[in-house]
Amino acid sequence: MLAAQDVAVLGTTAGKPLDPAIEDKLDAIDDVAKLRGIAMGFQQREDWSNAAFAWKRLTALRPHIGKYKMELAAAYARQDRKSEAYTTLLELQSQGYAYDIKDDPRFSKVATTEVWQYILTGFDANRVAFGDGGVAYTLPREDLLIDSLTWDPTRKALLVGSARKGSVFTVGKGGKLKPLVEANAENGLWAVMDLVVDAKRNRLWIASTAIPHFQGYSPEKDLGRAGVFEFALDSGKFIKSYLSPEMPGQSFFLSSLALGGNGEVYAADGVNNAVYMVRDGEFKRVFHAPRLASIRGMTVSDDGKRLYFADHELGVMGVDLTTGKPFDVLVPKNLALGGIDGMQWWKDSLILVQNEMNPARVMRLQLDDSGRSVAKVLPLEANQADVNFPTMLTMNGEDIYLIANSQKNNYDRFGLLRDKGKLEGTRIYRLSVNSVKPEDDIEPFLNIGAKKK
Repeated sequence: MLAAQDVAVLGTTAGKPLDPAIEDKLDAIDDVAKLRGIAMGFQQREDWSNAAFAWKRLTALRPHIGKYKMELAAAYARQDRKSEAYTTLLELQSQGYAYDIKDDPRFSKVATTEVWQYILTGFDANRVAFGDGGVAYTLPREDLLIDSLTWDPTRKALLVGSARKGSVFTVGKGGKLKPLVEANAENGLWAVMDLVVDAKRNRLWIASTAIPHFQGYSPEKDLGRAGVFEFALDSGKFIKSYLSPEMPGQSFFLSSLALGGNGEVYAADGVNNAVYMVRDGEFKRVFHAPRLASIRGMTVSDDGKRLYFADHELGVMGVDLTTGKPFDVLVPKNLALGGIDGMQWWKDSLILVQNEMNPARVMRLQLDDSGRSVAKVLPLEANQADVNFPTMLTMNGEDIYLIANSQKNNYDRFGLLRDKGKLEGTRIYRLSVNSVKPEDDIEPFLNIGAKKK
């Protein structure tokens, strides 16, 4: 194995013949964080050939993460390896990325050809606004940190959750908020991270985690705590909480929910990469996958047989709920599924938000009959000025609602608001899942901006 300290020795090979042994050693490493450190070490020493080896290995381990492939292209370009640089950039372009590299000095050695101009034109096309959606509501410009939402068919209204207040609000006309649930001593609620409605059973389920952003946070008694909370949907009355165990040195972070076919609720711990289930009054772990990067959005197929979940770096995976066995969702080679935050099931498709894609976008993945392979990809929205940091989404029939401008980056790790002047009212963006239909004659990945607003 190649240790980080080996970079000091290996980093002296710049300008010398490539050493296949170094590539072999890098190919034996599966630790992404370690590889990043090695790659950066090579770059600091301007050892572009071995940096390329390291970035190439990272792209093999994380094919959905465009920034690694961009670093690989830059390492090739610095060596004037035009063919490899162009091929890598064209792969990024075909995945829908819209990097602006026109004046990037790393590419100066390869920026002299017609192929380079073709690549720039392709990236420009990927920056064209796409989609027919618009802002449905702008919520009050207050210190609420609203980053979750769900549709309530009984009220025919959206419900939104505040991580700051530990509250759930009904969204009224003009974005006016009416409290439905509020954190108090009886319910013990912390920050609202996600929520889901079970109208059939008159239930509102909340994933809540004790984080410093919550105004009632007390580290002495709350550190590392999380739980799933059950409320009556019609009245907001507290029914029961299902809390994480108290384990010394162990912290829990429940951040997303999915409703199962029989009223069971699945909750993801995106820090520890585990999924839990509440059913028949019990709270138990479904699986723990420590090799994952970060579980985000979850959803259940409408037949209740498959749980899908998104890993922020590895894309979409699933669990067969009838057997308990996991499965990979097979995707086309040129489909990038990194940076997924919210995800919902609709008919035969997964509807998802990618907020760390460049550009951020909303996608529909139509699955085959097995539910384990992507049959068609339909971009629904991208490059909209009002959608600058989308996160969670929910659906009402064919309408998709999503948080379009999450405010969480305006808070530091201690939960303090960085700049009150930059605080915005949360925008709820609405679009139709049928704005692009499977039979439409579009190229699903290349030049996402071709179908203009």
